[in-house]
Amino acid sequence: MSKKKVAIIDAGFGNISSVNNAIKHLGFDFDIITTTSNLNTHTHLILPGVGSFNKASKKLKSLGWFDAIKDFSKKSKPFLGICLGMQLMFESGDEHGDGEGLGFFKGKCEKFSQQNKYPLPHVGFNLVKHSETNIWKNIPSPSPFYFVHSYRISNIKDEAIISKTFYGEDFIAFIEKKKIFGAQFHPEKSHNVGLKLLKNFIDQN
Repeated sequence: MSKKKVAIIDAGFGNISSVNNAIKHLGFDFDIITTTSNLNTHTHLILPGVGSFNKASKKLKSLGWFDAIKDFSKKSKPFLGICLGMQLMFESGDEHGDGEGLGFFKGKCEKFSQQNKYPLPHVGFNLVKHSETNIWKNIPSPSPFYFVHSYRISNIKDEAIISKTFYGEDFIAFIEKKKIFGAQFHPEKSHNVGLKLLKNFIDQN
């Protein structure tokens, strides 16, 4: 296969610098891209995100990213969504009004249940008991990953492989189906296990 080249989407709502630094540290070739025009030259795609589901959804659509991301994935190229980027991979979300997602997975992103009385946002390291698939190669289960979010996906109707975390309730910390991956946590801020996860993602052909 040709040399791996990672595209990191910058649509104005991602934590680009941390992901940038992590990929640079791992020694992989990458570009931060703001338009869809040169996406075909890349082998892997990452969508980072921090902020509102509804606002991010509208911005991705207006910039042509919804179609571009779907076309990229149809070519069996690995795609990773991080935090809000993962939430946008589902059908919908209700943060600041109902918003449409990419629809890779069947489910809705909603706020943590207020009945649990856990403080929001959920910030800090939590253990993820993972699925032990290839993306988790040489990563112990469970392992600590860094989270910062108030919305989550708790239930899905999909054949995807999921890994869960507990914060007052069980929620989806990681999801995968074929070459599509989503992390609710921030691997780029999760020290060695997070860097290993990113390496395993880029090692996917």
